[in-house]
Amino acid sequence: MRERRWESESTLRFEEVLSLCKVLRGAGLPIRRIQEEGACYLEEFHVDRLSEIERLEPWPIDEATLVQIEERWNGDFFLLAGNHLEVFLEHPEPVGYLSLSHPWRVPPEIDASLHRPEGMFWIGFRQTHAFIRVRVAPHEIITPGEMRGEAQREDWVDERIALFSTALEVLDLPLYVDRSNKGVTIASDDPAAPVACSWPDAFGPCQIEYTVSDRYELLVPAARLVSVLGTHPTVLRTFLSGYPQKTLEAFHSLQPSSRMLYRGYLQARLADLPDILAATAPSGRIILNLSEFQTRHFLAEAEESYAVLAVIGGSTGFKIEVRLNRAPLPEEEMEGWLERLIGIPMVYAPLALF
Repeated sequence: MRERRWESESTLRFEEVLSLCKVLRGAGLPIRRIQEEGACYLEEFHVDRLSEIERLEPWPIDEATLVQIEERWNGDFFLLAGNHLEVFLEHPEPVGYLSLSHPWRVPPEIDASLHRPEGMFWIGFRQTHAFIRVRVAPHEIITPGEMRGEAQREDWVDERIALFSTALEVLDLPLYVDRSNKGVTIASDDPAAPVACSWPDAFGPCQIEYTVSDRYELLVPAARLVSVLGTHPTVLRTFLSGYPQKTLEAFHSLQPSSRMLYRGYLQARLADLPDILAATAPSGRIILNLSEFQTRHFLAEAEESYAVLAVIGGSTGFKIEVRLNRAPLPEEEMEGWLERLIGIPMVYAPLALF
């Protein structure tokens, strides 16, 4: 689900976060207690050595993904993906996951105005299959049920069809783009190679994922897309999950100059946030959900929506964020309502698309 996101205008000290939680609990929000344990999301933990993940040993780590980042990559994508696949096959792990992401550009002749001129592309490998994932990036998030943008629905659908059709034509896979009653659909001609559509908004999917059992089959299509539509040089990201440190070292040897960071989540209490932030300093960014609620309890006459209230920890302190599956009020009324609900100034801050 695409989400609308707001965050506090300024940072807070941890003591101020706890005071705010007390006030919000008194106002009727189901806020997590300070000693209550739950998932704490590790958004970014930049490291110089793979072993630095050991700084988080005091807390149970449920999942950790190593992200390798090449800032100005301009190499042979077929060779890079193939080398990663060989290491993947040499180190089988039941939950092992590998993917490489590369931006792709929208050809200027499409003249896209509702979507960004750059989308994102992935090729990935799991134990039983390989996949290709293509994402388009709209300028504005219009979630299902919202009426904003309805007057331009046909323009949205036409443009999104053009974007996906362009990428699929270069990939030359058995996929086709069609128009449904209300938006865009993508389907596969091959029942053995399904396509999944995700990141939905009001006009159809923003992302498609095509899956095959032969893990070598997608190397050529992926390299062709990067060659024809890829931006050069570019930011290349490699994602590695479910591997021990020794295997991660084997993968890192393929990109020894890449920056490294960990993402994932661990089990922690609200009281642990300062210690986790200190363990991941100076670059750590962590998120812990404080509350989940339906807005109808506070806006009886407004559109129904589902909200998540969280605290974000970073190098400058703490912030409060609110994510909603849709805006329950007209756009111009949202910041004022959230400020009254939370008690501090809030600003719209969309989630990163990639």
